[in-house]
Amino acid sequence: MRDDVIRTSRRKPGGGQSTFSLDQKQLVEELSETDFFSTFTYDEIALLMFCADNISCRRDELIFREGDVGRQFFAIRKGKVKIRREKSGTVLATLGPGEVFGEMAVLDNQPRSASAIAASETELFAFDGHRLLDDFPHLSVKLLRYLARELSRRLREADMLIDKF
Repeated sequence: MRDDVIRTSRRKPGGGQSTFSLDQKQLVEELSETDFFSTFTYDEIALLMFCADNISCRRDELIFREGDVGRQFFAIRKGKVKIRREKSGTVLATLGPGEVFGEMAVLDNQPRSASAIAASETELFAFDGHRLLDDFPHLSVKLLRYLARELSRRLREADMLIDKF
């Protein structure tokens, strides 16, 4: 899938994005209980939702391919996503609701390091990382702090796996 083409994005008349079938308050409350969104205040979550594209994926649908250039990162609302290396077919992680992926390409401006595939019927929020960082500096610090913590956690997990060999 190309980052700039969102097939199932649902937009309200006037240009704002919809929030699936829930009203904004319910959605923000639901999201505030997940690891990623708990970093932000109610108003900040509402702003993030305004900036997000909503994506629905079928099981086994490609979200992005290893090697693609990426401007978006994703947060999982429902379902599961597999992160897989194409050459070896190795599944690096299976992620679930509240988890974030695709952030590395946004942070380092390098091609995607792995592919992301929906492991089940999945609902995602897609964020233009550069837009959030550039246009909403008050969110940038919290966003970058969360992403740094998450990347650090993943690196520690990888170190533990390496130590097993």
